[in-house]
Amino acid sequence: MLSRTFIYFLLVILVTACASPDGVRIDNIPMYGQPEAARLPALKKADEDFIKKVASKIPDRKEASKIWWAQAEKFMAQGNIDLAMRRYNQSWLIDPDNYQPYWGFARVSLEQGKTAEAIEFLSMAKGLIDDPFQEVALLADTGTAYTALAQTATEKNRYFSLANENFAASTELDPMYANSWRRWAFSLFEQGKYSEAWVKVKRARELNARPFPESFITALSHKKSET
Repeated sequence: MLSRTFIYFLLVILVTACASPDGVRIDNIPMYGQPEAARLPALKKADEDFIKKVASKIPDRKEASKIWWAQAEKFMAQGNIDLAMRRYNQSWLIDPDNYQPYWGFARVSLEQGKTAEAIEFLSMAKGLIDDPFQEVALLADTGTAYTALAQTATEKNRYFSLANENFAASTELDPMYANSWRRWAFSLFEQGKYSEAWVKVKRARELNARPFPESFITALSHKKSET
């Protein structure tokens, strides 16, 4: 098992190109802008060198990809989206079949208000995920993204329906995952389904979910009293 010190050392010394030859930043764009933006030969060479350096220290590319993804998650938790994206990109470069960097791309896109783009990456992650435990949270995130997209879309009902499908799939996969019920309650409120929202609130509370904001409960109570 790799030590934390060794992992940190790798993350510091193993860096890939962060700018194109003309000085334009590309490491803060998902997948370095690919496939729309062609990867220049010099950058392809830098990518290959980076992967070789990683492989010389961590032969298992799947494991290496997860290490870079975990570092991205730390930056994301700190609110450092720029560094998070750099690590997500490196995680993707090491193993394009790892669902985690696509999930990371989606999280960054949501932070940037690019909801439609986020859903595309969430769909990619859903197509690759091989971990039922993490799939529960991924489905909940997808439901939340569709809820956000419905706020500004003309096809509100369609996107709300897709949100409900993902929340339902999440709660079916693991009925004990409280956050899915909590997120679903928020979504149903936005849909104007207040009775159903109260049902999800109750279930989330039974599972000791993170407390709902008082402002939300007050707003829901004004629409419909809790029964």
